[in-house]
Amino acid sequence: MFDLIIGSLPELQTIEGTISDLERKHGESQARAEALGHRTNQAREHDLNAEAVALNAGRKPPKPTEPQLREQAEGAGRDAEVLERRLRLAETDRARYLQSHHEEILGLLQQAHAREGEKVAAAASEALESLLAYHRAEDDARNLARLHPRPAAENVGSPESVSVVWGALTTRNYAGGPQRGDLEGTLQYLISLGAGTVVGAVEGEDNDAAA
Repeated sequence: MFDLIIGSLPELQTIEGTISDLERKHGESQARAEALGHRTNQAREHDLNAEAVALNAGRKPPKPTEPQLREQAEGAGRDAEVLERRLRLAETDRARYLQSHHEEILGLLQQAHAREGEKVAAAASEALESLLAYHRAEDDARNLARLHPRPAAENVGSPESVSVVWGALTTRNYAGGPQRGDLEGTLQYLISLGAGTVVGAVEGEDNDAAA
């Protein structure tokens, strides 16, 4: 949680680390308790069968293995319950911290949002520049074909298959992709994510200054 700003909040980072550690330990403890519970049930069946066989054979029954395993299972179950309570307490500490530091955290998130917006804008600006160059090459090739067409070859073969495109010939209905304007508009929007915003600016402030 709050991966982008956690390094600026040492106390919250400690709480999050504690919660993560307790979640891991609680999961391991639960798994151990369940495994021991299963082994305990198996041991009970084994002990009862072994005792019945021994008594029918006139022998002394072997020492049962269930009690020791049951004790271990109960201990593991208790450990899991304690860890669950510790986890709930740590989560309460996190909720209390978030509530008492709400404004500080919100400010850090806004700063992180702006930084990531700048990264998106820079990448989109570079992509738009490359896209426009790609389109210029495409336009130049089209103009070359229109203004200086290659000599028509003599038709000596059989007729070729014909593709019919309904409506205006565009990148979308010819190649199946988005139109050029769609791509450029999307990249322009992404570039706008990096634009600086004046916090607390009042409408009409520029006009008053100009006057």
